[in-house]
Amino acid sequence: MSRPALLAAYEKMSALLDKLPGSLQEPILRELDPIKEIFLRQRAPRIALLGEAGIELPALINALAGRTVLHAPLLRGPWTAVRGAGTVELADLRESGSSPLEPADLYLFVGSAHAGLGSDARRAAEVLASAASREGGSPAGLAVMVFGDRAETSVVLSALADAGASASVVFSTHLARRGIEAGFPAEERSALGDRLCDYLPEDAQLELARFLAARGAQARLAGTVLKSFGAVAGVIGMQPLPLADFPVLLSLQMFMVSLIVYVSGRDFSPRLAGEFAASLGIGFSVGIVFREAARAAVKILPVWGHMISGGVAGAGTYALGRAAIAYFIDGHTAASLRLPWRRDRSLPPPER
Repeated sequence: MSRPALLAAYEKMSALLDKLPGSLQEPILRELDPIKEIFLRQRAPRIALLGEAGIELPALINALAGRTVLHAPLLRGPWTAVRGAGTVELADLRESGSSPLEPADLYLFVGSAHAGLGSDARRAAEVLASAASREGGSPAGLAVMVFGDRAETSVVLSALADAGASASVVFSTHLARRGIEAGFPAEERSALGDRLCDYLPEDAQLELARFLAARGAQARLAGTVLKSFGAVAGVIGMQPLPLADFPVLLSLQMFMVSLIVYVSGRDFSPRLAGEFAASLGIGFSVGIVFREAARAAVKILPVWGHMISGGVAGAGTYALGRAAIAYFIDGHTAASLRLPWRRDRSLPPPER
């Protein structure tokens, strides 16, 4: 699902929710606020690169993305949009002494313990000082990525401290230099992406999580989707008319799954949806029928029936969302996916 398609789907869902009673719309919209923050206000993160000029940037970016997304060196200075599963804006400041016109969300120092490390560190300090003067003394943080072992990381951090840039360092990590050409393991790319997302503004995290296939960040963002839609389903499920809310709930659940697919960086398609439905097994379809029949029956009871119905609708939506996260983000196989579906109550809620 592309971003325009996502926005169009959100508009359709909003139109569907507008048909619900007015008393329900305020609590539903309140539950959807996190969705608006993540998806409707999302933007590409701006990451400025500092450090060793000898590192071939296209090879590095392609290795981090896990695919070929950059074919030529970046222009020195201005922001360049690089598109993979997600989109990031990069600025190569490794040989520049000034910050870009637009403020960066994060500075990334890349390098190793080489002969020119001292000058690289001083240049980075100059860029950070320039950004601090332009941004009122609060520039973005500096993440340090060293190609070498822990000992080399200490040398690089010492050089940054001597240059006066240590106060801006938010975290450091080391990777094998051979990964630039051979490609970094998916686990390393995911872990790095998770750390980088922690230091980005909320509206810029989704695109980087998609770009680097950062599973931890993707699962956290998808967990927010799951909580919001589970709560909304519970509110809708408490409607007094048996079966009248079923089309709304089904549309809501389909949109939730499509958002989780989007977070994973994959393109949503009918074939992909069919594979996911097949992975849930026949118990999924049967479960929907019995669940909706049970919900319609309990609504005959005054008050308590509506509360039970809402709880069942919320739990069913939550279980479906957990299955989608396990399949599209955690990479569980069809065989392992059916067990969580049948025992969804034993699964802990995702952390925010």
